[in-house]
Amino acid sequence: KALVRSANRAGSLPAGVEPVLGALDEEPALAALVDGAGIVIHAAGIVAAREPDEFDRVNAAGTARLVAAVKSAARSPRILLISSLAARHPRLSAYAASKRAGEEIVAGSGLEHCIVRPPAVYGPGDRATLPLFRQLAGGLLLAPRVEGGRFSLLHVDDLARLLSTLLDRPTWAGEILEPDDGRPGGYRWRDLAAIAGKAQGKTVRCVEVPRAVVWCAALAQEMGAAVTGRAAMLSRGKLGELCYPDWVCNRESMGGAAGWAPAVDFAEGFPATLAWYRRRGWIRAGNEQT
Repeated sequence: KALVRSANRAGSLPAGVEPVLGALDEEPALAALVDGAGIVIHAAGIVAAREPDEFDRVNAAGTARLVAAVKSAARSPRILLISSLAARHPRLSAYAASKRAGEEIVAGSGLEHCIVRPPAVYGPGDRATLPLFRQLAGGLLLAPRVEGGRFSLLHVDDLARLLSTLLDRPTWAGEILEPDDGRPGGYRWRDLAAIAGKAQGKTVRCVEVPRAVVWCAALAQEMGAAVTGRAAMLSRGKLGELCYPDWVCNRESMGGAAGWAPAVDFAEGFPATLAWYRRRGWIRAGNEQT
C-alpha cells in the first residue's frame, strides 16, 4: 500500500500498489494504511516550509500519529524510518530539530524499528537538487563559503537498494544507519564542479560566496515566499545547515546493513541524472541557470 494525498498521485503508482488516500494528519487513513502490514516504511515529510512550526507539525507530529496507528494495528508491524543526516545536529534548524524529534518518537515507541539517515539524495525525479544541477550544467556553481566544509552524497538508486536489503532482514535492533556513495571524506563544492566539468567536457567554475551574501539571498527568498504563500527552498534555517562544515556520513554505522554497498558515485550519477533532466525538459540546453 502507499499513502497518497490525491487521486492524481494514486494514478502514478506502479501496478500492484494499493493507494490509500490521505495524509499524516488523517488518522483513519493511517489506520487503513497499516492494517495488515508487516513493515511500514515512513518516508513522508517536508524539507521546506512557509513557517518553522510546519516542520514540527509534519515531520514530528505526523510521525507520532503514524506510530500510534502502527501500535494500534493488530500485527504491530515493524517501522523503517527514512530520516535525514540533519538529525545529527537538531540545533541547526527547525528542519533538523523536527527530524531528530521524529527519530526519538520512533525510538521510544517500543516498536521494532530501524532508522536510515541519508545525506543529500539526488537522482532522476528529484527537485530539491535540481537547482544544483542547473548550475553545474550552466558552468557556474555558486556555493556558500564554509571553511573545511565537506559533505556526503547518495544516489537514489543506492538508497532504494539499501531499503530493499533492510526489508529482507528478519529483525532489526534500532540501528541508525548513515549511508553514502562510498567516497572517503565526502565532497567539497569544488569537487562537484570538477566532476561535472569533466563529464561535460567543459570548465565549471566554483565561486564560494561569503555567508553574509547568502544570508541576504535566503532572507529575500523568505520574503518572496511570504508574498506568494510558497515555501522557500533557501531559508535562513537551510543556510545554517549548508554552512555546517561536516556532513560526512559515519561509515562505521553501516555494519547493520550487511550485503549492501553503494554502486553509484557522483562521477557516474551526475551525467545520468543530468541526461534525465534534459529528456524531461527540466534543464534545457543553453538555459541551465533558469
